[in-house]
Amino acid sequence: MHDTGNWLVPHFGGEIYSHKPPFYFWFLNFNRFLFGGYSVTAVVLASLIPGILIALLTFYWGSLSFNLKYGFLSGLILMTAFYFFALSITVRMDHLMGLFIISALFSFYLGYSSAAENKKKFYYLIYVFMALSTWIKGPAGFLIPLIVIPVFLLIQKDTGEFKNLELKKGALIFTAAILLWLVPALLKGGKDYAYELLIVQTFGRTVNSFAHQRPVYYYLETFSFTFLPWSFFLYSAFIYCFRKRKELPRFIKFLLSWFITTFLFFSLISGKLDIYLLPIYPAGAMLAAYLFKETADKKASKYYIIIPAVITLGFLALGSFFIPQELNGIALKNLLLPTISSWILGALIGLILLFKKKYSYISYLVIIIFTVFLLNFSFSAAEPFSQTYTVKPAAEELKELNSDGIKHIAVYKYDGDSAALGVYLDFWPDVVNNPADFLTYLEQEEIALMVETKDWQSFDGQLVKKIEKEFEILKFNQNYIIITDYRK
Repeated sequence: MHDTGNWLVPHFGGEIYSHKPPFYFWFLNFNRFLFGGYSVTAVVLASLIPGILIALLTFYWGSLSFNLKYGFLSGLILMTAFYFFALSITVRMDHLMGLFIISALFSFYLGYSSAAENKKKFYYLIYVFMALSTWIKGPAGFLIPLIVIPVFLLIQKDTGEFKNLELKKGALIFTAAILLWLVPALLKGGKDYAYELLIVQTFGRTVNSFAHQRPVYYYLETFSFTFLPWSFFLYSAFIYCFRKRKELPRFIKFLLSWFITTFLFFSLISGKLDIYLLPIYPAGAMLAAYLFKETADKKASKYYIIIPAVITLGFLALGSFFIPQELNGIALKNLLLPTISSWILGALIGLILLFKKKYSYISYLVIIIFTVFLLNFSFSAAEPFSQTYTVKPAAEELKELNSDGIKHIAVYKYDGDSAALGVYLDFWPDVVNNPADFLTYLEQEEIALMVETKDWQSFDGQLVKKIEKEFEILKFNQNYIIITDYRK
C-alpha cells in the first residue's frame, strides 16, 4: 500500500490480496508514519493497545455486573490467560477485530439493561461496531453478535426485544458503512477481486475450507491449553451454572450464550484456528470470576474452587519438571528457573491456603505465579526463540548472494508464503515443490536454494553426502540451510 499508493485493494507479492480487508494494514501504515518506519514496537501496538482496551472493557463490564473487586479480578484473569496475553504481543489483527466485536456485545447488553428511552442509542452502536470489526477481518466481525444476541433473547424468552433492536435502520447503518469501502474497492479491483473477496474468502472458509481444516472437536482439544491457567476454573463454573441454571442472573445467561454459542459455531466451521475463539475469552474470564464470587459469598460449594485449584497447581508444579533442559539450542530450563521456582512454591502455598480454607486467595496466587511465567518467558526466552524461528538471516544471505551475481534463487517446499520471504529479499524467489525438481535445480550453475532443516533431514543419506561434497551448506538457526555453489 505504502509503495504503490493503492489503499483500497491490497496487494501481496505482486498479486491481489483478497484474504482480508485493508483496514488493519492502514493501522500498520499509520504506526509506520508515527514511528518513522517499521519496528517491533510500531507494528505490535496494533495488537497491544486493543488487548489492553479489551482487558479494561472486561474490568468495567465485570464491575457493572458484579462489583469493583470481581470486575478487577475479571480483567486480571483475562490478562493472564496464556493465549490472550501471547496474542497481545503478536502482530495479528485479531485483537483489533475482537475489540469491536466485544464492544458490539457490550453495547447490546447496555441497551438491553437500560430503560426504554435509552435503548436506541446503545442499539445503534451495535451496528457501528459490527461494521468496524468487519472492516478489519471480514464476515467474522458481524457473525458473532449476529448469532449471540438472538440466542440470548430466545433463552430469555424475550423475542419482543427484537422490535427494539431497530433491525431495519441497523442494517442500513451496517450496509452503508461497509459499502463506503466495498464499492470503490470492487470498482478498482474488478470482478476477479470481487469473486475472491465475496465468494472464496467468505463461503470458502465456512464449508470444506481451503485453509486450516480441522475436525469438529478441534477446539475441545486445544482450548484447555490456550486458556491456561484458568481452564479448569472455567469448567468448574460451567458445572456450577448448569446445576443452578434455573436461578442464574441475566448477566450470567448472557455470558453463557456468548461463550457456548460462539464455541459451537466455530467448531462447526471447517476452517479452524485457535485465534478464532479470542472474542470469547472475556466471557470466560468473567465466568471464572463469577465462580470465585459465588464461592466467597458461600453460594457455591468450596469444592468448585478446591478441585480446579488442585488440578491447576498440580499441573503447573509437575509440568515444571518436564521443561526440557535444552530446546533448539536454547538452555530453556536455566532461562525459566524463576518460573519453575514459582510454580513449585506456588503449589505448596496453594495447598496451605486450601488447608486453611482461604479460598479467596487462590485466584490471586494463580495470577501471581502465572504472571511470573509470562514475564519470565517474555524477557528471557522469547527473543532467543524468535531468532530460531525467523527466516530473516537466511533471507539476508540469499539477498547478498543475489547481489553477488547468483541469479538462480529458490526455496524448497517453503511452508510460508514465498512472497513473505520476498519482503526481505525485494524479489520473489522460485519455489521448488518436489524432490525431482530439487535435483534438477541443483544441476544448474550459480544457484542458491533454501531448504528447511526438517526437509533436509528427510533426504536420503547418500544424497546428503553427495550434496555436501559438491556444494557449500550454510546453516541458519535451527530451521534453515542454504545450498549454494557460489563459494565452492
